[in-house]
Amino acid sequence: MARPSLQARCAGLAIPLFSLRGRRDAGIGEILDLVPLLQWAAGFGQRVVQLLPINETGPGEASPYNALSAFAIDPLYLSVHAIAGAPPVGAVGPRDGVLPRDAIRAAKLGALAAAFVAFRRTRSSPEWRRFRRFSAAQRHWLDDYVLYRALRERQGAESWEHWPAELRQRQPAALTAAAAALQPRLEFLRFVQWRAAEQWGAVRRAARQCGVWLKGDLPFVISRDSADVWARQDEFDPDYSVGAPPDDFSASGQSWGLPMYRWPRVRATDFAWWRLRVRQASALYDLFRIDHIIGFFRTYAIANDGRRRGFVPADESAQREQGEAFLRAVLEDSSAALPVAEDLGSVPAWVRAVLHQLGIPGYKVFRWERDPHQYRDPRQYDPLSVATTGTHDTDTLVEWWAGLAADERAQVLALLGSEPEREAAAAMPLPHAALLERLYQAGSAFVIVPLQDLLGWRDRINVPATPSHQNWNWRLPLAVEELAGDAAVNAATATVAGLLKAAGRSWQ
Repeated sequence: MARPSLQARCAGLAIPLFSLRGRRDAGIGEILDLVPLLQWAAGFGQRVVQLLPINETGPGEASPYNALSAFAIDPLYLSVHAIAGAPPVGAVGPRDGVLPRDAIRAAKLGALAAAFVAFRRTRSSPEWRRFRRFSAAQRHWLDDYVLYRALRERQGAESWEHWPAELRQRQPAALTAAAAALQPRLEFLRFVQWRAAEQWGAVRRAARQCGVWLKGDLPFVISRDSADVWARQDEFDPDYSVGAPPDDFSASGQSWGLPMYRWPRVRATDFAWWRLRVRQASALYDLFRIDHIIGFFRTYAIANDGRRRGFVPADESAQREQGEAFLRAVLEDSSAALPVAEDLGSVPAWVRAVLHQLGIPGYKVFRWERDPHQYRDPRQYDPLSVATTGTHDTDTLVEWWAGLAADERAQVLALLGSEPEREAAAAMPLPHAALLERLYQAGSAFVIVPLQDLLGWRDRINVPATPSHQNWNWRLPLAVEELAGDAAVNAATATVAGLLKAAGRSWQ
């Protein structure tokens, strides 16, 4: 399919991959579960399916924004049942509402190890040649990743910052010796990533057949304990963490515990690492969200001792120059995919002006698009935008309405054409269809709505700045293959299909 057009006026749904449920999954959403999801979404006029990051995370980590590789797909998501030679992996159920990611990953890697033993006997096959071509084509990230993963296993999952000095400092002789000693494991880890890439390719082909665009998500930075930071230590400052100043989510600001960029060094490479990430995103997706776009203009840095914090660069002219240089690099390497900037929160107007100048869409979240005493009409939204009801960090539409003050409910209802008294507004149920109808009438090129909001469900993905075990653990209540046969779901999707058609957003 061609690159998504800003003149397309289309709609989509958003759901994390881990939230899918398939008839044959092992306890978490899997790559091949996307195929029936795409087919189902296309059936009621959706043109985009938006995901959260799919990169591998470390033990005990649930957030997809704290990965140990910017490139590796998490083995957690592999559909092992579709891989020749892999023994069955039984479904592992949640424990106290928490997805047992570590147990599922371990079970899948065990099954994949058996599949790899069988695969190694086929060294003269076309499949083996495809594997070797993949390994060669991806070596710019794959070689460092597999060595990091194997060393991390050998070191008992200890952070690379605590490895022996010769490995921590990446002394060439030590790396060569380690690679030789760990060669069988390195080859296996390459095999795992190749199988993930092969399955993702099948999803891409299915998406093209359905006429649906895939939208991915690129986190602003990577985990401190990651293959990328270990391999590019000169581009990250270990004495500072990235965070956010005080905002609506946190009155005291946030420290994300993620490593700070050494921006002068990053600039000296002409954003080489990010260019590689953008190229990979362009191969995996049709659109991709760049998280925390303000951070590329000015990064909120917090010293590890907590004594120093502030924006880097500090000067506005330097911020503008740096951010624009980064975005031009993104555009140069995004090929057939469309970048979308996450420009929510406290973002200066001049940042959005730069995005507009470069033709990069930002976001319009209905609940935040408001003036002191009224909500802005979505029909007036900038065409160069993605409109939505909420994000993975907000409560769902149902929960938002339940917590909305009577005055604010009245403002929403006034926008939708009715003006009840304050007391009556306080008792009125969520005007679900009317709200979606107005959003689909938005001036925005894209309207992408979380699946929970499309179907009127309450389930939330994440509460920022909280350690709640409920974060990043929600899954569909029924298998993707069963969505089309559920009466309540069918009623909701029929309504959505009608709204899309009336708004000129149904691509069918």
